[in-house]
Amino acid sequence: MTIESGIKDIYMGLGISQIPRFLSTMDRNPLSPTYGCAHREYWLARAVDFPSSIAQYGILGLTLAYETPFPGNQFYQHSKVAQWIKAGLLYLTSIQHNDGSFDEFYPNERGWAGPTGFLLHAMNHAYPSIKAILTPEEEQQTRTMMLKAARFLGENDEIGVLANHHAMALLPLAETIELFDARELEPLFAERKADFLTYCHEEGWCLEYDGVDPGYLSATVTFLARLLMVRKDPELAEVARKALNFTQYFVYPDYHYGGTLGSRETFHFYSHGYELLGEEHPLALAQANHMAKGFLKGASVYPALQAERYFVYRIPEFLFSSRDVAKRPKELPLLPWQSKEDTSFYFEGAGIWGGKRGQYYAVVNLARGGNMKIFRVGRDDGEIITSDCGISGILEDGTMFTSSWIDPHRKFSAHEVEATVTQRCLTINSQTFDPVKMAVFRTGMAALGWHHKTAYHLKGLIRKVLMLRNKTVPITLRRHIVFNASGITVTDEITAARTLRIKKLLLGEELPVRYVPQSRYFQPAELHVKGYDLSSTEMKKLQDTGKLIITRQFE
Repeated sequence: MTIESGIKDIYMGLGISQIPRFLSTMDRNPLSPTYGCAHREYWLARAVDFPSSIAQYGILGLTLAYETPFPGNQFYQHSKVAQWIKAGLLYLTSIQHNDGSFDEFYPNERGWAGPTGFLLHAMNHAYPSIKAILTPEEEQQTRTMMLKAARFLGENDEIGVLANHHAMALLPLAETIELFDARELEPLFAERKADFLTYCHEEGWCLEYDGVDPGYLSATVTFLARLLMVRKDPELAEVARKALNFTQYFVYPDYHYGGTLGSRETFHFYSHGYELLGEEHPLALAQANHMAKGFLKGASVYPALQAERYFVYRIPEFLFSSRDVAKRPKELPLLPWQSKEDTSFYFEGAGIWGGKRGQYYAVVNLARGGNMKIFRVGRDDGEIITSDCGISGILEDGTMFTSSWIDPHRKFSAHEVEATVTQRCLTINSQTFDPVKMAVFRTGMAALGWHHKTAYHLKGLIRKVLMLRNKTVPITLRRHIVFNASGITVTDEITAARTLRIKKLLLGEELPVRYVPQSRYFQPAELHVKGYDLSSTEMKKLQDTGKLIITRQFE
């Protein structure tokens, strides 16, 4: 078996095994009024009051299974599968808003790239595959839906910068233009492209809210690589090249990826773009090879790990990757942790610092309060020593706080073997709905969300409240890191107002704190790292003096 065939099988197995799960979420009864709806909680359990459109994204994975002769693929060219793809596609026409948008989380959301961009991407693949079984009326209905969605993507954006969403707006726009020869959309593509490029940093990363997120950066690589299959674009190709060069630092020796170093704390590695770009950029294949081994070990994020809302995103990622697996050269570039020499890196704009010293590899996000991952490396892989998210705790009044945040007032500096960051603590938002709040929210969206601009600003407000808005707490962490061949020394100086009543304080735990629906999946590395609760003696010293210094050595 060649390396390519082995990796191809890994991808295929992770994707094709979840097609039955997707079909189980779909109403497959042609007599049902919800025929084609893939939101099982809506059409069967009746546990929610509207169908989340993103469930229909599963038709993309189903289309790939229908079109591609994967070994043992029972769905290939099956007439029933074609009918289910058609049903899923036509169901979308019944839930689209007049402005071309779709709802994912709540009625009248009118989401932009998520979900409308993702859904249009799925439509652009599903529509040609079953066009032959559409009636002229159904064909026109579907075409109208797709062009409305494309125009919505081109004429709008969203509050809060998510670069991967901008890439996912560009991808289906380009596909739709080519599919229908809709050249009237070209000016809108140009506008959205210009916006996207403003979020791309010269260092190679693209903005996700307020910093770099390796998981979503790999998604941006994939979306751009797929776009480049549709049209040549040197500027976007250069963004993709720089991005895949940047992501190499987050492909860890223990086969995990990204995580709590990122602004959105995501672990997922989107492999398809790395396969598409790998022939021209072998470094992409070095990353893909290592992550393929990780998928076998249960690391990173694969469809079976995810809840119903999101597993449909990952199915096509793996099926695309299997279909388009790249030929490997005899030798691939080394990843940063595999270097035979001591190395260091510092991306000041992103706040990412680290390197390899002796048997150790470390990556630190100074812009996020000094969150760090440290590994002991061997020839082929390594083990994690710590995954440290600074300090987090809870006050006597129930307020939760953390230093693990991208605070615009943080201060950091670094050179080859030493780095320092000073970070304020901020509150952690943990709001949930109760029946009264949910009723008020639904009523408000029904009353106001029908208007596009109002819905736009309401979604921005919700995003700020849940994800971006924080208050400061009078606690500061100053972290000093010294990294040499014998190990790493971390000195944490915690200062707190003496009037503050702290109930519990954790140091060095792997602790995601941000509201991001695509984060917080279990990773095997969690079993091997831990922080600790400050002892009663340490807490008393902090209370009495307002300062506590803790030094740890990893060696």
